[in-house]
Amino acid sequence: AETHGVDVPIGRIAVTMGSSSAFILSFLALFEAGARVAIASPGYPAYKNILEALGCEVVFIETTAATRYAVTPDMLAAEHARRRLDGILIASPANPTGTMMTPQALEALIEASQDLGIRFISDEIYHGLSYEMPCHTALETSGDVVVINSFSKYYCMTGWRIGWMVVPESLARSVECLAQNLFISAPQLS
Repeated sequence: AETHGVDVPIGRIAVTMGSSSAFILSFLALFEAGARVAIASPGYPAYKNILEALGCEVVFIETTAATRYAVTPDMLAAEHARRRLDGILIASPANPTGTMMTPQALEALIEASQDLGIRFISDEIYHGLSYEMPCHTALETSGDVVVINSFSKYYCMTGWRIGWMVVPESLARSVECLAQNLFISAPQLS
């Protein structure tokens, strides 16, 4: 990926048992029990459920039509100032709102999270299912993010349980060890 003429190191790709296992792997690799992780509200309910099952505290950042149902750097900084955040999970395009962040908005949010020491996870499962503007990956801005995707939506392979995640080099071994013990591998047929 490239941004502003500067190459961004991409990291490693891990093949997963769909996106659900990728979320579990990323949360376990990034956070300890008790970590505070922000998600947009409204948002996909499974994020909250998985994070809470792993002992993380979910912090909802309320969004409105005024922000196009997207978290802004100011909203993130305000929540972080109230009480330290360890991570933020963003979906673009988002479920259930369909909101897609502009490349500038996504870049600004990633930079704000990194400036605050907040780990950034990008759910890009709905990439390719956009009609008004192209989807942009978080990897265009930084290689120090986790990106999660799957074949379920765009490739119409729901139920095949095959997905992937891109992780920074520093997380690759942790994700590999966790995956080997929790999921072994994605289904061979997929």
